[in-house]
Amino acid sequence: MAKFFKTPDQIAALMQHWFLSYYREDIDFFSGLETFTFFDLVHEDLRLRLLRRVNLEESEKPVFLLNCDNDVFVLNTTHRFIRVGETDVESFFYTDFDWHVGYKSIAITINGKLKGVKSDGYFAEFGLRKHSGEIVYWLIPTGRRGFAFWNVTKKCALIGRKYL
Repeated sequence: MAKFFKTPDQIAALMQHWFLSYYREDIDFFSGLETFTFFDLVHEDLRLRLLRRVNLEESEKPVFLLNCDNDVFVLNTTHRFIRVGETDVESFFYTDFDWHVGYKSIAITINGKLKGVKSDGYFAEFGLRKHSGEIVYWLIPTGRRGFAFWNVTKKCALIGRKYL
């Protein structure tokens, strides 16, 4: 497949379009306090703290932030997924991303009660499959925010396949 050049700003605009299309809202609807939101809207202290922990490439721009609770976040940039844990940081590039495999289980047990991954307010393991076949599982929110992450970022495979 032929690859096309896009600037980081063009890729960020494309990603933002996917996000706004999913929510059927405009950017003014968001405050930066949402579980899955625009990185630029997040409070400056948090943005700076996260940027100090990750090594962004010169042309890489942060676009979205998913709050996974307990000071764990998934940062989507124009180049890759970055999981910022309490003590660790791991990432992989969209060029290595094949597709989401979804939640590891459609049901989770909370305090002895069975809940579905479509229920808001919980966390469950979510799989991201690499071209190598390896599946990386990260704990992300369930419900609308988790499914927003799933639906918006599955398109990041296009970035890895189509754009330089």
